[in-house]
Amino acid sequence: MNYQNKGKINDYRVNFQSSGKIISVEVTCCGRHIGEIRFKDGENKKCPYCGTVHSLKLQHNHFHIRPNKPEASEAGPVIA
Repeated sequence: MNYQNKGKINDYRVNFQSSGKIISVEVTCCGRHIGEIRFKDGENKKCPYCGTVHSLKLQHNHFHIRPNKPEASEAGPVIA
């Protein structure tokens, strides 16, 4: 088992085909795997624990993965 992300609260793992084409991005938030984002502009995944929205933004020759944390008053319930 690979423990490279052990102890990390947020993490992203990029999945690609053998040809090198990117397929998706797996998202870990609050120390838990919360799902996968397809590699398409504007795709996002909301963390059910803290409400952070993880968004994928494709640009000319690169991409961004952006976590957008809600304001304290917008955050949902914390589930331990």
